[in-house]
Amino acid sequence: MAFHNRRWNFTFSCCVVVLLLPLVAARPQQPSAATRVHEEYSTFRVENTEWTFNHLAVDHRNGNVYLGAVNRIYKLSPGLDIQVSHQTGPDEDNRNCYPPRIVQPCSEPLTLTNNVNKMLLMDYRENRLLACGSLYQGICKLLRLDDLFKLGEPFHKKEHYLSGVNESGSVFGVIVSYGDASPDKLFVATAVDGRPEYFPTISSRKLTRNSEEDGMFAYVFHDEFVASMIKIPSDTFTVVPDFDIYYVYGFSSGNFVYFLTLQPEMGGGPTTGSSSAGREQVYTSKLVRLCKDDTAFNSYVEVPLGCVKGGVEYRLLQAAYLSKAGTILARSLGIGPDDDILYAVFSKGQKRRPKESSQESALCVFTLKEINERIKDRLQSCYKGEGTLDLAWLKVKDISCSSALLTIDDNFCGLDMNAPLGVSEMVRGIPLFSESKDKMTSVIAYVYKNHSLAFVGTRGGRLKKIRVDGPTYGALQYETIQVVDNGPILRDMAFSSDQHFLYVMSESQLTRVPVEACEQYSSCNECLGSGDPHCGWCVLHSMCTRKEKCERSSEPRRFASNIKQCVRLSVHPNNISVSQYSVMLVLEAHNVPELSAGVNCTFEDLAEMDGLVEGNRITCSSPAEKEVPRIIVDQGDHQIVQLYLKSKETGLAFANTSFVFYNCSVHKSCLSCVGSPYQCHWCKYRHTCTHDPSSCSFQEGRVKQPEECPQLLPADRILVPVNVVKPITLRAKNLPQPQSGQRGYECVLTIQGVEQRVPALRFNSSSVQCQNTSYMYDGMEMSSLPVDLTVIWNGDFSIDNPAQNKVHLYKCDARRESCGLCLKADPLFGCVWCKGENRCSLKQHCSYPQSMWLEHNGINSKCTHPRITKITPLRGPREGGTLVTIRGENLGLEFSEIKDHVKVADVECTPVPEGYIPAEQIVCEMGKAERSQFAGNVQVCVGECRPEFMAKSSKYYYFVIPQLLSLKPSRGPISGGTIVNITGGNLDAGSNVSIMFKDQKCTYQRRGGQWITCRSHASMQGYGNVSVSVYVDKAHIHKDLKFEYVEDPTITKLEPEWSIFSGNTPLTVSGTNLDIIHTPLIRAKYKNLETINICQVLSPTTMQCMAPELPYSISKHKDVPERPDEFGFILDNVQSVLALNNTNFVYYPNPVFEPLSVSGVQELKPGSPIILKGRNFLPPTPGGNGKLNYTVLIGDKPCALTVSDTQLLCESPNLTGRHKVLARVGGIEFSPGVVHITSDSPLSSTAVISIAGAGGLLIFFIVIVLIAYKRKSRESDLTLKRLQMQMDNLESRVALECKEAFAELQTDIHELTSDLDGAGIPFLDYRTYTMRVLFPGIEEHPVLRDLEVPGYRQEQVEKGLKLFGQLINNKVFLLSFIRTLESQRGFSMRDRGNVASLIMTVLQSKLEYATDVLKHLLSDLIDKNLESKNHPKLLLRRTESVAEKMLTNWFTFLLYKFLKECAGEPLFSLFCAIKQQMEKGPIDSITGEARYSLSEDKLIRQQIDYKTLVVNCMHPDNEKSPEVQVKVLNCDTVSQVKEKILDAIYKNVPYSHRPKASDMDLEWRQGRVVRVILQDEDVTTKIEADWKRLNMLSHYQVTDNAVVALVPKQVTAYNSVNNSTVSRTSASKYENMIKYTGSPDSLRSRTPMITPDLESGVKVWHLVKNHEHGDQKEGDRGSKMVSEIYLTRLLATKGTLQKFVDDLFETIFSTAHRGSALPLAIKYMFDFLDEQADKHNIHDPHVRHTWKSNCLPLRFWVNVIKNPQFVFDIHKSSITDACLSVVAQTFMDSCSTSEHRLGKDSPSNKLLYAKDIPSYKSWVERYYSDISKMPAISDQDMNAYLAEQSRMHMNEFNTMSSLSEIYSYIGKYTEEIVSALEQDDGARKQRLAYKLEQVVAFMSLES
Repeated sequence: MAFHNRRWNFTFSCCVVVLLLPLVAARPQQPSAATRVHEEYSTFRVENTEWTFNHLAVDHRNGNVYLGAVNRIYKLSPGLDIQVSHQTGPDEDNRNCYPPRIVQPCSEPLTLTNNVNKMLLMDYRENRLLACGSLYQGICKLLRLDDLFKLGEPFHKKEHYLSGVNESGSVFGVIVSYGDASPDKLFVATAVDGRPEYFPTISSRKLTRNSEEDGMFAYVFHDEFVASMIKIPSDTFTVVPDFDIYYVYGFSSGNFVYFLTLQPEMGGGPTTGSSSAGREQVYTSKLVRLCKDDTAFNSYVEVPLGCVKGGVEYRLLQAAYLSKAGTILARSLGIGPDDDILYAVFSKGQKRRPKESSQESALCVFTLKEINERIKDRLQSCYKGEGTLDLAWLKVKDISCSSALLTIDDNFCGLDMNAPLGVSEMVRGIPLFSESKDKMTSVIAYVYKNHSLAFVGTRGGRLKKIRVDGPTYGALQYETIQVVDNGPILRDMAFSSDQHFLYVMSESQLTRVPVEACEQYSSCNECLGSGDPHCGWCVLHSMCTRKEKCERSSEPRRFASNIKQCVRLSVHPNNISVSQYSVMLVLEAHNVPELSAGVNCTFEDLAEMDGLVEGNRITCSSPAEKEVPRIIVDQGDHQIVQLYLKSKETGLAFANTSFVFYNCSVHKSCLSCVGSPYQCHWCKYRHTCTHDPSSCSFQEGRVKQPEECPQLLPADRILVPVNVVKPITLRAKNLPQPQSGQRGYECVLTIQGVEQRVPALRFNSSSVQCQNTSYMYDGMEMSSLPVDLTVIWNGDFSIDNPAQNKVHLYKCDARRESCGLCLKADPLFGCVWCKGENRCSLKQHCSYPQSMWLEHNGINSKCTHPRITKITPLRGPREGGTLVTIRGENLGLEFSEIKDHVKVADVECTPVPEGYIPAEQIVCEMGKAERSQFAGNVQVCVGECRPEFMAKSSKYYYFVIPQLLSLKPSRGPISGGTIVNITGGNLDAGSNVSIMFKDQKCTYQRRGGQWITCRSHASMQGYGNVSVSVYVDKAHIHKDLKFEYVEDPTITKLEPEWSIFSGNTPLTVSGTNLDIIHTPLIRAKYKNLETINICQVLSPTTMQCMAPELPYSISKHKDVPERPDEFGFILDNVQSVLALNNTNFVYYPNPVFEPLSVSGVQELKPGSPIILKGRNFLPPTPGGNGKLNYTVLIGDKPCALTVSDTQLLCESPNLTGRHKVLARVGGIEFSPGVVHITSDSPLSSTAVISIAGAGGLLIFFIVIVLIAYKRKSRESDLTLKRLQMQMDNLESRVALECKEAFAELQTDIHELTSDLDGAGIPFLDYRTYTMRVLFPGIEEHPVLRDLEVPGYRQEQVEKGLKLFGQLINNKVFLLSFIRTLESQRGFSMRDRGNVASLIMTVLQSKLEYATDVLKHLLSDLIDKNLESKNHPKLLLRRTESVAEKMLTNWFTFLLYKFLKECAGEPLFSLFCAIKQQMEKGPIDSITGEARYSLSEDKLIRQQIDYKTLVVNCMHPDNEKSPEVQVKVLNCDTVSQVKEKILDAIYKNVPYSHRPKASDMDLEWRQGRVVRVILQDEDVTTKIEADWKRLNMLSHYQVTDNAVVALVPKQVTAYNSVNNSTVSRTSASKYENMIKYTGSPDSLRSRTPMITPDLESGVKVWHLVKNHEHGDQKEGDRGSKMVSEIYLTRLLATKGTLQKFVDDLFETIFSTAHRGSALPLAIKYMFDFLDEQADKHNIHDPHVRHTWKSNCLPLRFWVNVIKNPQFVFDIHKSSITDACLSVVAQTFMDSCSTSEHRLGKDSPSNKLLYAKDIPSYKSWVERYYSDISKMPAISDQDMNAYLAEQSRMHMNEFNTMSSLSEIYSYIGKYTEEIVSALEQDDGARKQRLAYKLEQVVAFMSLES
């Protein structure tokens, strides 16, 4: 082929490249095929986005292409290279200027107007092109075809103005020839755009030979009565104001000219009158016919066209094309092959929506013959006087037909009577093909080898190729290709002159597409099965092509054109074993041409050999031994290899078949061996599988059939109770008898991963028994455990178990804590409820007589004492219908037992069989309650209502009345998808809720007590209001709520239409109705990945969006722009904007920055500009105005920028020193390095010289002195040298330390963020969390336990406490009680905190009341604070009152959800980051000091050499699981290593659920035998002087990649601690002591370990000897270094952790973060403080700020930050604690309003964050200001929220125990409290003192 030598520069459509990739890969030996398709696709794109393409014409004589566009006409070569272009616009114009301004001046304002090309016609006779535009009322140019030279442009007469309409697709012209003698005529039809008086809608014009002649475009005939034109009467516009006729296609055939139109219907249907009344206009498609010779247009006839497929009407014409029928289609239609047929594309229905939402369309075919017959029939009936003229738009009123005696033949051209005429009955086309996803928009067709082929363009830019064989055979869509990037494809399509190519056009590109792409099919079946009539199979070249392109295709069987002619190949034998070599194979080939040139046989890439051809048989041999494929166990037992026949003539494979190599020895069981499809035999006694029967004799037990295999037979469930000795007998067949030297049978049971082997006995060939043994499994979580059972013999020969029999081990008492659950167990288990022991056990294990048993079907089979544990819901409507779920114990075993025995609040509740779980759960449906019923408990009787069979709930079920208040938003799009929030009361009652918008459901989503949300559906009723009602079970709640469906939002414009790959550039979006969408999103889809970004609505017509990023890894991008596959918006459910068709959105490559310099540091003088180099800084947008919004920060100061494509010039701000440079653009942030700005020397040259001179003199003087000194003393000289060396040494180490610190800072940040992967966050449950905050350090607090009172006093005490509880719930009493306690001297700070916490535990279930009391107490506190003339800022600073601790507790209760959903994550990340960063360096296990620290006190100030090791640790729970790699340091103590290993293995396990390091020993495993236990102290521990150093890994010389294991602690004295040292018992005692103090610090942070051992006086150390022991000898000073130098490490650590600290602060100090709204409690309390400040006339913002800071950040957050163990299940070490304290201090400083003056003497932790605190302060101020701007929370909303919180945590604490604890204070201060109550008026009225005395009496009464 000659193609691949040329170079082509065409831009190809992407889809073709994709299409071809598999092809190129599959057949590399034929590059030309791919190249050819590549070069056949060529594309011409718009030069300017405004100059969109309109029309297309191809010169069929030479193939040149003419393209009409906005403002341009182009002449292109057949390959779409541009040859000439002719400019047609833009020009000054106004559409209202008639006649246009080029004829006479116009008073309208003129603007530069584009010229749309509306018509492009080839006038072959005169070799010219007619190009009509939209400028100047639609004048036309005549251009010479060769060079587009303008031959003429008539514009001065009114017939020169075709129409002012500026749509390109509503005008059509047909040039008609009348033989050589007469000139041609032009029939032109156009839409008139509401100006019927100026423009005829259809007319015939003269085409003069001379293009400049006066008569050009004159009407063919014109006098005062008649003209060759038709105008639309103005009356028509009074009926349908926007009436117009749109012309879609036109052609001439025979004696007639035809036009296809789309026009509004005039009928008296619903559309009569103004279409603006909201009704949609109905359209109809019609064909118009005129005689060619008719000058008066009497022959005008109109016929409606349409198409019906599958009951769906398609009536809106989109495109049409006239073609010949072709033999096959003609035969099917009953016409001649050369008859004309008309293809037409219609879309569904008759309503033309602005952006037609329906994508459904159909391709239909009409025969012209039938249309003409139908017109002839109508003409005949009309001239008989039947019916009316039926042309409503032209005649407006009905006119009857007049009769006349005429013969009407096929060519009748009408008279001036009965004309023009309309046919009322629609001509139905034959539907060929329909499409519902991608609307068809254009069609063209031709006949190839008798086949009719239609090519259809679609809205999505695709081309469908359809073979049309007619109604009997149907239509086959055989290929679809993506031709243009952005659809739709326009109506004009054209074939090249040789019909090998098709020109397809969208508004922005014209593409040449080959009509066939046969090369894409790589096999004969694919090629001939494709349905493309162009394609056939060229056999020996093994390619799909047209016949004329296949060499010697006329010879027999060399070219296949039918799928039956494809080559078929078979081989015998078609499989062999891998151990057989060079076997002769016979291949039989069918449909092959003669193969005289010879063939080769090829086994893929294994082997190739000559084949011997005899007729159609070919003989080959199989591969030799070294070429046979190796088959390994993983691949199965065989490998399929393709066997190819290669022609020696072409060198190509032309036929292939599958050949199998199999390997029997892969099979390890008899059944799989003999069940293999290959010849495999099983050797029973050798337990092997072979293909060779001779290698396994009959004596060796050869097996061929599955029935003969040794195997276990299916058994019923094998049940074995645990710990019961029992044999297991199994049925089998063909069990082999072990031969001499072979071992006997065993059963292998794998229980929880552990293998248990049991000897077994073979009774005979059909039975085997596992001997008496008992079995056991761990845990009580499973009541039964299926266990795999394998029977083996001779050690490892397993017997097949095809039924996969399992042994079921079971425990009666597991998961059967109640009688009901016990009796529910499988009867075969034999479990009984042992009443005496109150447990479920086997009969034989119950030590009581049988009368004390309950068993399933025994005499006693009914459980007593049913119990109800839970009821949901607890509230419902009176109307009933609520499904109440009752959970409990012993709730019957049969449904019949409880069927009629359930009452809820005294209302019958009918149990539902489906919801019944025996013994555990009843679901019943509530009946209707009376008005008088309000609440009651739930009562269930089992069988009979005797006390022992009856259960009553402790909780009540309440009847409530749900109510509706309002809904928001009250309107949404007609397409639905709006999230509607309905507010009201009691909306969480009942079990089922549904929301109706009139007759339509609104999909329920969530609900709470006062709200329900649902998602609206698309409206069925159209626009307007619908009433909203809610059903809660059977209650129908109705209020006059309305939801309005309004028109869907539309998107009209995007600016700009580009972004960069990383997105996040601002876009302005214009459209309509945008404000009805609450959360609009913008989306992009690329390569099946989707990204979204947010939008903000600014007004109903505009919104601002951030561009989504291109969803594709940036690294895969070359530097080329990309277009997303889809780009659009998610606006609720509005489908029309999901993927915009009218946008050309482009993504340009991201800007790329280069580093500032190789070292990353650039030296600069002040004022010098900083130049950032790179590329893509200015996106190459079409208008060239693509600007990105860059920000460049030097340090934290922005700089002014000048941007070019490769440089950013930054005017550096007035700074000196080192500063990081940071560039931001879109979604990218990049730091090209650091600038170092050094200031110039301020000294003058004279000063410099004089200083230098003075310096010189000084040096001279020093030298003299030194010489003198040297002479004086040699000794001091030596000392000096020694000092000098030490100084050098010190200096180099300082430098090294600084350099290390810097390097660590740079690398650690990255490592840390990548290491902290999303481990689950171990949140504590609500109860544990609140207890840790309320009662810190107390593990088992009484409020968690039941009240402990001696039995004889219990009733008395409970009565007393209930009374006391009522008093606590009395506000007067409670306030008086608290005030009295606070006024007592003995009432300590600790007591205050305790009382506040106890009161809050009692009031947990009544938070509204608690809040009210708290507000009173706080108000008192503020009054007291201001009265005592304290500084108002001190308010709430310290916990000196009950109120302050109550406030902390209040926040503790109400911020749990916020912690869990929002703030917990960054807090946990910070904790993990600190822990991880600390552990990367050495930590002294005794002093708690660390190399990495935020706290100066906990910083190791020495240089410690250490190395990181990786140890491989066995999993303690499962040694078989893979080893875990753990990073440790060689200077870690053994305990530290154990902790690190536990952290790694139990990474996602909460701390309390892990094994403790102290319970485990660390074993170092060296090889299989040697195991050394490593310990902190043992006999090998080194003791120097009186210091003993703990053992580290380096002490044991543990190597990198050593294998270690954690094993439970050994009791033996194996390398145990020497007695003279700190013994293990004393250490563990010490650990226990710490455990109960509740302190978070680790054992190591305590100094006691350093105190010398009393007996031996030995002190223990690890890395540094404690500073207090200043016993280092003077000689050691040489190794010391200035300790302050190590403070740089604080900075390194701070830098590493900065991101985590920022994240935490940002979360806490933002009003809406991570999807969680601001907790109501914060807003409510801040508003309360503001009210109090207003009340006391405090207007100082600092005071208000301080109150808020003291109230929330200091009271709650600081506590949580310092003590993350209050929130998470974790362990906090002393070094972590020290770092968190620094963070907490920074947090406190950020909340303060006072300025901190810092100097070099300030503490390091203040200096560390000094630079960050100002920005944190601004966050805090913004946070407080945002909160104050938020709308106030009403008391009603707050109370609802508090009630909800109370309900959620109702039973967390034991109220009785709490009351008892509070009562202890009453006992202590009885007299004082009673007297305070007697003095208070309110208390006297309520006789509270008397009531308290009653309580005291009850509590002290000794009965």
